[in-house]
Order: sequence, then structure tokens, then C-alpha cells
Amino acid sequence: MIVVVGGPSGCGKSTVGSSLAEALNAPYVEGDALHPKENIHKMETGHPLTDEDRWGWLAKIAHHSQEEALKSKSGICVVSCSSLKKVYRDRIREEAPEETVCFVFITVDLEELKRRVSHRQHHFMKVDMVNSQIAIMEVPQTNESKCLVYHNNVDIKDCVSKIKKLMK
Repeated sequence: MIVVVGGPSGCGKSTVGSSLAEALNAPYVEGDALHPKENIHKMETGHPLTDEDRWGWLAKIAHHSQEEALKSKSGICVVSCSSLKKVYRDRIREEAPEETVCFVFITVDLEELKRRVSHRQHHFMKVDMVNSQIAIMEVPQTNESKCLVYHNNVDIKDCVSKIKKLMK
């Protein structure tokens, strides 16, 4: 199983993802580390990524996470990836057909996102890019398979319990 922790920059993907990985005895992959240099440069210079910029990165997320899940004793890999649009989540599912893919999507109020991102150090995503993410964000709806949506805070125990139910 691949557990993708998604949402806009500053929502807590890395924090939640590493906590979930620990609770599920699974490896954690920082999705930002899989971006090609061109994507990072684009974001560092204040240019939002296009769908075309993202396709290869999403495939890499899926393939790398699938490999990690197969190597893991738990059979699970947790990965952070914004997965802001349904087509991005669908692409990850398509690229990892042998794995069950579950999404934990976190939303946070815009001002709080901006506050968090503005306090980051040594990260390529700058505060002026948050609006571009919110503009394209499609929060998973109830009819989208294997998606858990949290607003502001993620109760890790609750989330782990729900993920385990999705594994059955």
C-alpha cells in the first residue's frame, strides 16, 4: 500500500507523513526530494508548475513509493506529494497499479498556510506560490476512492485506524 499525504504547501505533509510512517512501521519518502531540478528552479524563481511539469514527477513518486512498499516488512510506504488535483491523484494510481493507493489530504486556512510557509528556511517553495496552489486545488470528494480529508489537524491515531480499514 502507498499512503500519499497531500495538500498545499505548508499544510503539514512532512510532519504528518513522518508520523504516519512511524505509526505504520513504514518508510517515509519526502516527495519534494523527487522533483527534477527544472521543477525546483521554476518554483524557486516564483513560477507555478504546470500539469506538464508534474507528470514525470508524479510517475516518479508512484514508482519510487511502490518499490519502497515492496521492500518494507509492513508492505506500506508513506510519501508526501501535494496531489492537488484529482487528475494528479489518478496518475499516481495509474502508475502504481499493483499497489493500493490511499490519500490523506490536508487542508488548512490560507492565512495559516502563508504564515507557515513564510517561516520555513531552506525550502524552494516561497509564500507567494501558495495562492497558485490554492487556485488549482481540488479537495477529494466523498466519491473519490480511498481518500481521507482532514482540515487543519490530523489525529494520527484516527488516521492510522482509517488507513488500516482501507487496507482490508
